[in-house]
Amino acid sequence: MCGILGYCAREWDPGLVKFFGLQGFNLQHRGQENFGCTYSNGRKFSHFKDRGLVSQVFTKERREDFTAARPLIAIAQTRYATAGGTDAISAQPHWMTLLDGFYSNATNGDLPLLQKEIAELEKSGTVMLSGNDGEVILKKILHGAREHGGDLVGGIRRLMETTPGAYSGCLMTLTELYLYRDPHGFRPLYFGRWRDAVVFSSESCAFHERDATIEREVLPGEVIRFDVFGKREHFQAVPTHAPRQQCIFEPIYFARPDSRVFGDEKEVGHFRYLLGRRLANEHALEDAAIVPVPDSGRYAAVGYASQSGLPLRELLVRNPYIPRTFQIAGQANREDLVRLKFTVMHQLLRQYRRFLLVDDSLVRSTTLRILISMIRDAAEETGLSRDDVEVHVRVASPPIIGCCYYGIDTPEMDELAAANQSIQEIAKGIDADSLEYLSLDGLDAVAGEFANSHDFCHACFTGRYPTPFLPRSR
Repeated sequence: MCGILGYCAREWDPGLVKFFGLQGFNLQHRGQENFGCTYSNGRKFSHFKDRGLVSQVFTKERREDFTAARPLIAIAQTRYATAGGTDAISAQPHWMTLLDGFYSNATNGDLPLLQKEIAELEKSGTVMLSGNDGEVILKKILHGAREHGGDLVGGIRRLMETTPGAYSGCLMTLTELYLYRDPHGFRPLYFGRWRDAVVFSSESCAFHERDATIEREVLPGEVIRFDVFGKREHFQAVPTHAPRQQCIFEPIYFARPDSRVFGDEKEVGHFRYLLGRRLANEHALEDAAIVPVPDSGRYAAVGYASQSGLPLRELLVRNPYIPRTFQIAGQANREDLVRLKFTVMHQLLRQYRRFLLVDDSLVRSTTLRILISMIRDAAEETGLSRDDVEVHVRVASPPIIGCCYYGIDTPEMDELAAANQSIQEIAKGIDADSLEYLSLDGLDAVAGEFANSHDFCHACFTGRYPTPFLPRSR
């Protein structure tokens, strides 16, 4: 999962430096391993990419270079690696300089037949440097464009016709910007304006700055071409797949609570709030303090507390400077970071004996297992025994039983708790007094208030996939 962002302008505006940087900050939650950027003033291009956060990569020196170049087009990506490494070569955007010009591309999503696509490109003589989806997509677009007399829209159309996958992308030349989205519409992509510039982003939260407005989402199967001369063209390169396959994990977990995704007018935080209310109806518990697992479980916990009438208490305190543990590679790293990330409020253990933890999802069970252990440890530190405190768990989404091949980092079945254990076994493994999940019908009922519930991909909950795929390991 990644975030893509950028702009295309007819004239240079010094305020674009700040706006562009803020776009990156507003999409930092979508990827914290790499940040990269390509930009052009219409005559020459420049680029940079490296490991780290936006603030660590888009340094003062690079901002000064950016300003001096007065770029009319810029594209960038905040990256969370699901394929390839985390070094600068694997970071996006990828770029190529050919005899007929310069091209750079960044994407959000995954190709479920990635190894097959790489093998076919290498068989045709193409040299692959990173082995990740973004490089494959760029090179397949250029191959397709060559077959269509250099037409990049034709190249993107050829990609959509031949390459199943989840991708929202941005492609640039020295003077042109192309936005495109796969026919299933797995990943969100918005465009609009900031002052006189066209701007785009994976989520609406990147449009919160002054003078920024959203026009609409890029449609599945659509290509939009902008250039530095003010021209704009729309192409429905291939028909939108019916039903769409919008990733349900975007509103459940990944998108920022103040974002809108997939064209809906309601914010993601409200979606999660409604999930919590539905969860309270399906799996009630009496005489408990409702505890959000911060931060992603907070809105569902508020909804649960509101529907149940039970008190909401912040038993767990999160260190805001620790990244999302879901995005950290390696189980040992995740476990260490959970203990660094959270602390327990001991005073509440003196007031309550029964707690109900609400989280957005349960993937590997790492976080909940360690949190419950920390709560029981804290009980002992306050003079209670570990069993004096009840800890129940409610999850505001169904059990995850299938790997995601479309951009969420669940590539191996043996990492998925619900794919290998019963609910009772998971509860025992995390030392919870009870564990319940929201039903798939409950999830669909909430999703139906935001869009057609059939337009969401449920593969991780059902094991039924909308495209062919090849299992792979990180």
